[in-house]
Amino acid sequence: MRVGMGCAILWGLLMWQSALAAPTAELKMVYFDDFAPYSWRDEQGKMRGLMIDVMDRVAAQMGLRVRHEGYPWQRAQKLVRMAQADGFVTVATQERLTYTRMVDEPVTTTVMTIFTQIGHPRMAEFQRARRLSDLKTFTFLDYLGNGWGKENLVGFRVYKTVSVDRVFKMLAVGRGDLMVTDPLVAYFKLNTLGLSGQVVEVPLRLASTPFNLCIGKHSRFNTRITEFNRALQQLRQRGELARIVARYR
Repeated sequence: MRVGMGCAILWGLLMWQSALAAPTAELKMVYFDDFAPYSWRDEQGKMRGLMIDVMDRVAAQMGLRVRHEGYPWQRAQKLVRMAQADGFVTVATQERLTYTRMVDEPVTTTVMTIFTQIGHPRMAEFQRARRLSDLKTFTFLDYLGNGWGKENLVGFRVYKTVSVDRVFKMLAVGRGDLMVTDPLVAYFKLNTLGLSGQVVEVPLRLASTPFNLCIGKHSRFNTRITEFNRALQQLRQRGELARIVARYR
C-alpha cells in the first residue's frame, strides 16, 4: 500500500516537474518588412514597429513567446497560407479570411487617405471628389500584396510596383496620379524619403479600416481566438494600445 502510494507521489512530482520544464508555446508572426511605422526591419535586421509592440504585449498577457519575422508582403502572407507561420496583422480581406481566423478586437484602426503630387494639373478635380469612384479615370499607384487595393480598386487603372517607397517616389515625379494608403505610413515614409514637399494629401477620406490579428486556420493557436480577443480588449481598456499608437504619431 505504502509502495503504491509512494509511486503515485513520485509520478505526480515527475509530471509536475515536466510541466514546469516544458517550453512556453512560441507564436510565429510575420509582417511586411517595409511598412513603417507599423512594421519594418531596422539596421540590425530586427523587426520594429507599432504592430510588433502590440503583439509583444498580447503575447506577454497570454504567457506566450513570440517571434517576429519580416518579409516582402506577398511572401509573408504566403507563409501563413502555407502553414509556415502562425499569423499576421492586417486588413482582414475576404481572400485572407479563406485561410485565417480573424480576432474581432482590432490592433488599431485607420482611415485610408488619398495622396497625389503637389501641383498636379488636375488637383481641382481631386478636391471636388466626394467618393472614390469619382476618381476612376485616373491612374492609381499601388504595391504588390496590398489586399485593400485588390478589393477596393477593382475596375480602376492601377500600376503596381514592388515597394511602398517606390510608390511614393513615382508619385512625387508624376508617374501616376494617386495612391491610397494609411496616413501614418504616408507621413512617416515621406519624411524618411525627403519627399514631404512633393506629395500632398487629397481632402477625400475613405472609410475607417481596422487592422486585425489573423491566425492561420492550420495554426495550433487557432483555438485561442477568444483569448487573443480578450487580451486585446484588456490592453485597450487599460489604455496601453492608445499609448503604443501615440509613440508613432
